[in-house]
Amino acid sequence: MLLLGAMSMIGPFAIDTLFPAFPVASLELRAPLVDMQLTISAYLFAFALGSLIHGPLSDSFGRRPILLICMSGFVLASLACCFATQLHTLLACRAAQGFCAAAGTVISRALVRDRCDGPRAQLITSRITLVFLFGPAIAPVIGGLILTVAHWRMIFGFILVYSLVVAAALFWRLAESHPPSARIRFSAPALIDSYQRIVGNRKAMLLIVIAAFNFSGLFIMIASAPAICFELWKLTAQEMWKLFLFPMAGILLGSQLSGRIAGQWSHRYTVNVAYALMMLGIAVHLGYGVGLQQGWLARAEWWAGGFPILIYGAGSSLAYPSLTMLLMDFYPDRRGAAASVQTFFSLTSNGLVAAIISPWAAQSTLGLALAQGALAGSGLLCWWIYRRSVLGAGAPVVQTSS
Repeated sequence: MLLLGAMSMIGPFAIDTLFPAFPVASLELRAPLVDMQLTISAYLFAFALGSLIHGPLSDSFGRRPILLICMSGFVLASLACCFATQLHTLLACRAAQGFCAAAGTVISRALVRDRCDGPRAQLITSRITLVFLFGPAIAPVIGGLILTVAHWRMIFGFILVYSLVVAAALFWRLAESHPPSARIRFSAPALIDSYQRIVGNRKAMLLIVIAAFNFSGLFIMIASAPAICFELWKLTAQEMWKLFLFPMAGILLGSQLSGRIAGQWSHRYTVNVAYALMMLGIAVHLGYGVGLQQGWLARAEWWAGGFPILIYGAGSSLAYPSLTMLLMDFYPDRRGAAASVQTFFSLTSNGLVAAIISPWAAQSTLGLALAQGALAGSGLLCWWIYRRSVLGAGAPVVQTSS
């Protein structure tokens, strides 16, 4: 469980560690600060592309060899990032990082369903989700600490060392979970057929889109971290931990709750409770934003702005394992492909949020709250459609092992 969590965290962890170094890196690379946002988008779009490929490859050739190859590629890409001297070179290296890192996130989900069923699978998925969602929250904190004692390029040095440790652990400890007898022959027609079966399944696509919208509602706060900390909250690079303390706490609470209720609550009831938490967080966030906009509050306080993020993060991480379990159970023979499509949509959504929505929304607290509400509200609408058409009004509250 720890190994899968550490492996899945590499992808989101490497996205945000560079955040605190944006100002100094832009000066050294002679690039406008706003262009540094492209390092996020390049990583995310390459991650999304890789996620479409690695899952089906693992369905055909096994989980272990694809993981080891991609981890080796990630190590080399991280090393190249350490020596990038121009923005376009750094963007290319970041894209290579994202492409390779996708394997860890995608294949870890398939590995769980290879080995476990029912409540046990939900428990393990909730623990891995905790680490997976914890990555982008804690990454800027570590990046800020490194920046206080070393050159900004040492942030990539830290990522390099971490990925080497994980790669070594995978080599020595990870056994193959997808035997040759369960594999499907790899070919372009088979790959296209897998994606057609998933994308053409309305029920599965609703679950994929729901998860993407939910996490994007949290990710917009992470992608907007430089603007929130430096412009809205007037913090320094070393104080960025004050922002990420709240999503970390929310993710921890939601994941712990998901593990505790595994086998006791149905997936439907779990997601309903999760949305109640997310909507509460958005309501508090909107009220706080209106108060600042109308002058009822003197200035933005980091602790007040972070509290609704904590509530939303708890709801988002509570819903994610149940949504993943529901999706994986549609495709017992193509779990890698299903995880690939789920990750592709989630990362594409995050990339669009970072490139398009975040620069607009991060100009004010109210703008961030409205954007978060629109994203989560879209997910809630899709969940309502799914619940009405698939689960029905009479679905049981207690989850069974099936």
